[in-house]
Amino acid sequence: MRILVVEDDPGIGFLLETILATHKYAVDVATDGQAGLDLSDVYEYDAILLDVTLPKKDGISVCREIRAKGNTVPILLLTALDSAADRTRGLDAGADDYLSKPFDRDELLARLRAILRRSHAPTAPILTWGSLQLDPVSTDVTFGDRLVPVTPKEYALLELFLRNSKRVFSCNAILDHLCSFDTPGEDVIRTHIKGLRHKLKQVGAAADFIETVYGIGYRLKPIESSGATLLTDTWEKFKGQVHEQVAILEQLAVRFFNQDLQSDWQAIGKNIAHSLTGSLGTFGFSLSSELARQIEKLLGSDRDLTTAQGQLLLSLVTALREELDRPIVTTDLHSFTPDLTTDILLVSADRDLNCKIQSMATDFRSVRVGDSLPLGAASASAERLRQRGWNVQIVPTIAAARSQLHRDRTRSILLTEAESEQTEAVLGLLVEINRQVPLVPVIALTNPDRLDPIVQHLGNWTSVCPTKIADLMESIDRAIAEAESAQTHVLVVDDDLKILAILHALLLPWGFKITTLADSQKFWEILPMCKPDLLILDVEMPIVSGLDLCKSIRDRAEYANLPIIFLTAHTEPTLIQQVFAIGADDFVTKPVIGPEIIARITNLMERQQIQKLKSAQWQRIDAERVKLATKAKIQAALMAINAAVSADNTLQARQSRPILEQVDILCKLLLDPD
Repeated sequence: MRILVVEDDPGIGFLLETILATHKYAVDVATDGQAGLDLSDVYEYDAILLDVTLPKKDGISVCREIRAKGNTVPILLLTALDSAADRTRGLDAGADDYLSKPFDRDELLARLRAILRRSHAPTAPILTWGSLQLDPVSTDVTFGDRLVPVTPKEYALLELFLRNSKRVFSCNAILDHLCSFDTPGEDVIRTHIKGLRHKLKQVGAAADFIETVYGIGYRLKPIESSGATLLTDTWEKFKGQVHEQVAILEQLAVRFFNQDLQSDWQAIGKNIAHSLTGSLGTFGFSLSSELARQIEKLLGSDRDLTTAQGQLLLSLVTALREELDRPIVTTDLHSFTPDLTTDILLVSADRDLNCKIQSMATDFRSVRVGDSLPLGAASASAERLRQRGWNVQIVPTIAAARSQLHRDRTRSILLTEAESEQTEAVLGLLVEINRQVPLVPVIALTNPDRLDPIVQHLGNWTSVCPTKIADLMESIDRAIAEAESAQTHVLVVDDDLKILAILHALLLPWGFKITTLADSQKFWEILPMCKPDLLILDVEMPIVSGLDLCKSIRDRAEYANLPIIFLTAHTEPTLIQQVFAIGADDFVTKPVIGPEIIARITNLMERQQIQKLKSAQWQRIDAERVKLATKAKIQAALMAINAAVSADNTLQARQSRPILEQVDILCKLLLDPD
């Protein structure tokens, strides 16, 4: 896990870094509040240790600004100020915990583990890959029953791979995720990978447990399918028992409304749900496991259920039954095909609304051209919606929606009024969808004034109060179109129409917007119109080659930083050197392989985004330096005027007084810190 320490005292900063590194945390250190805030914008941290008394910007202000941006990273405040008022002020600013100086090492680590557990509560506590296990709480790494003695950097590498098991990471991507911007080069990462492989091999793992994907980077070696077969066989053996447990939950939910319940019915239901939470996750039913977890939480209350809670229980159990009726799906780690697409992820326990939305999706697909359209929709827009077809997935809680995001590609999320007012849960959802490509629009069925101000200012959020289902569908359609128009736009230039078709088919399902061009002579007509985020150029094209295009692109200042990937069927060193010499960022050999092109685009765009954030950070620093220098010059000039006026005895007092008053006004106007 990666921790940010914001501490201006060099001794305490070094002590914190040493303690955390010893316990296998990757650590970045900032020595003032503004630098800490900038780093929290650039990198995704698991927790922040924040001193209160800091130069440039105090810790309380930093904490408030982090929370105002919707960032829910756990924050532990460290300070010598330990009054009740100070603690209250820190916690009200959004901190998760408070530790006074001088602090005890064991207490610091315990409090850090506690806030990390709370922030990762919805996820499995132990990360596994075959026989490999990593426990984020104890920081132990085991293979089978043998302990793997990893260093802090090796631990951070393993955790990164295990939390992103499908992804291929380049050395640059690993550096960006785990290290500060002043870290040494890629050779350091290769050394850590080599050492980690050696240690894993010593405890019985394959020599290529961390696999090299040639020309791209590293990933965990895909698990053989025999394990999937074994898991499927085990599920078939216990499937009947699981369905019986769900049937009991269904009976309890129905009896609640019939008021035909025994006194300990909640305890019985809670125990069944607890059992399902663990077993279903093991069999690969991640969403079903989350639903069972929500049922367990609901039934675990000491109070009797209200009618509304009984309705929620019935919705959760019904959703659980529907999920278990789906066939078991085992992940094919060799495949880079994205999951199924959900057009609308509806978060609602309202069965009437759920039925209307599902009916709407069916009605729009079944109506014939020329028929009167359902729900009073306008002819043109409703027909367009009908032709697209809709896949609607319904979940009863926001927690279940977050789990669903990892399962299918989701194009929009629809929240009812009740769900949209759960501010903390909504913020967690928004943080989750900010990692999706493209960003997923969230539509709330409520008046905008009822939303929390912090939620209102976060992107990709729309609030509507439609009078017709058809109006709602148009709002969803518009929100999806706006989100997808902002997605990464790739312009592919190649004279081979087959290559253009292949790249379109490979990239489109992954959320990229694709424009293809077969005639390179029209490049400068197309480029200003489509404004791509990334170019893919073929090397060899008639009349105007990719190399010529690249040279002309780099000669224009407005396109100097446009990422360029070359396609080539040749791998001669001289050609590769030429490609990079004229300003290309990467190259891909033909025939094009899906995983390679996806990984290269993803890594390149992620790298560029981080560089933009870093550049903006340094621009802010330079602007602040210029501002401070200007203020110093103004203040010196005003002091000189003041001294000259005061020393000039030839001026009468009534003449010098207005000058001094004007100097005072200038001081207030030009030197005001606001």
